Amino acid sequence: MNIEDWSAAILPWAQGKRWWPVDPKQPAEVVGEVPLHDSADSHVTIALLKISESELIVQLPLLARAQHRETHDTMHHDSQNDIQAIGAVNGFALFDGTAEPEFWRAWAKSATLIPARDETEQQTRERLDRATSLIKPMGVEQSNTSVLLLGDDQPLIAKVFRVLHCGEHPEVQLPSALGDWEGIPRLNAYSYLEHDALGGSACAIVIADAVNDAQDGFVTLQSMAKRGDDPTPVSTQIGALIAHMHNRLEEAFGSSAGPSNENLKQRLNTSLSAAAEIDGALSQQDVSAIESTIRILTDADGNANDSSPAKAIRVHGDLHLGQLLLGSNGAWNVVDFEGEPLRPIAERSKPDSPARDIAGMLRSFDYAAESSGAFDADWLDAARTAFLAGYRSCRAISAADARMITAYELEKALYELQYEAKFRPSWIAIPLNGIRRLVRS
Repeated sequence: MNIEDWSAAILPWAQGKRWWPVDPKQPAEVVGEVPLHDSADSHVTIALLKISESELIVQLPLLARAQHRETHDTMHHDSQNDIQAIGAVNGFALFDGTAEPEFWRAWAKSATLIPARDETEQQTRERLDRATSLIKPMGVEQSNTSVLLLGDDQPLIAKVFRVLHCGEHPEVQLPSALGDWEGIPRLNAYSYLEHDALGGSACAIVIADAVNDAQDGFVTLQSMAKRGDDPTPVSTQIGALIAHMHNRLEEAFGSSAGPSNENLKQRLNTSLSAAAEIDGALSQQDVSAIESTIRILTDADGNANDSSPAKAIRVHGDLHLGQLLLGSNGAWNVVDFEGEPLRPIAERSKPDSPARDIAGMLRSFDYAAESSGAFDADWLDAARTAFLAGYRSCRAISAADARMITAYELEKALYELQYEAKFRPSWIAIPLNGIRRLVRS
C-alpha cells in the first residue's frame, strides 16, 4: 500500500479532529509512514503528516482492510455502528487504527514492555495481547487520543500522542523514574517512532494501568464545594501525595538552583502587562497592588536572608485537580506527565520550582470552589490550608518556597485572566478574585 494514495482521505479527516493542533486551513502533507504489519488483506501502519507552516509532525495510526473482508473484528462497549471508514482506495477501506484491535495487536508486537514485579516479559506480552482484544475509545479527545484496553483483568489505558516531538518523553521518563510508587498508574508499555521526517526518535504511544472506577479530582472537589462538605481530609491527602511525588522526583533527578529574583520579576511583569491590556478587567488600583506585590516577592535585598533558598527539581509541570484520579480503593493517582503537548520536549523537561505544581493545585482549588455555584470563602480557605498542611507533613516548605508559591500562583492567575477573557468571559471573575486575594495576603 502506498500511503500517499490515501492523502485525499487522510488529510480532511485528520484536520476535522479536535486534536488537530492548528487551523485546518494550514496546508499539510503526508510525508511518510511507519509500517507495523502487512498481509494480503490488511495493512497496519502509522502515517506521518507534516504541517507546512509550523513544521509539526502529526501521527495517524491506520488500518487498511480489504473490502472483500465481511467481518469487522473491532469490539467495543459502544455500538459498532459508529465505526466508519475514513475512505476507500484500490479495494481497501481505511479505518482509524486507534479504534481497531487489529492495530493494537500489531503495535504491541514491537512495543517496549515494562513487566510488573514477578512477571516475565513473555507474560507481559501475553497480558497485553489479551488486553487489546477488547477496546473502547474514550471519545473525549483533547490534544491526544485515549483508548481503554479491556480484554484482561487489569484494564489498561493507551494514550496516543498526536503531535510528535523528538527526545526522551516525560510521559515515559517520569513514571519510569517514579517506578513502583503507588501514587501513579503503573506504566506497562510504550513505543518510539524513528523516521527521516522526524529527524530523530519520538514517543508515539504509552500504555498504563487504568484506575478502576476513576473519579476526576476536579469534579470531586467541585461537588464537595457545592455540597459544603469539609474538604480537610481529602485536601490533606492530596497535599501529601504531591509532596511524596516531589520527594521521589528529587531523589531520581536531583536538584539545582531555583529561578532567580530577576527572572521571576521579568516573568511576572510580562504577565501583568498582558493582563493589563484586557479591557475592563484590572482597575488601576488592581495594577498598583499587583506591582507592589511583585516588588515584594522579587526584592533581592529583602529576600536575601531566606535560610533555605528555593531550588528546582523535575516537576509534573501541568498539575491541577483534573490531573488527579480517585480510584475505587480510595487512593489518589497523579496522571498526565506529558506537559504542554506543543512545547518542545527539552523545554518540558527542564527542572523548575516545586512551587509550579503547588500553585497549579491552589489555583485549581479556587476554580473548584468558584465554579461550584455555592462559593464559600471559608470552604476555599480550608481546602487550601489543608492541602499545604498535607504537603508540609511530607516535605518542608521554606520561607523562600512560600514566596515562590505566591509568585507562581500570581503568574498563573494572570495567565488565567487572559485565557478567560479570550475564551470564557463569563468566568473572568474567578482569576480576578484570585489575584485580589493574593495581593491582599
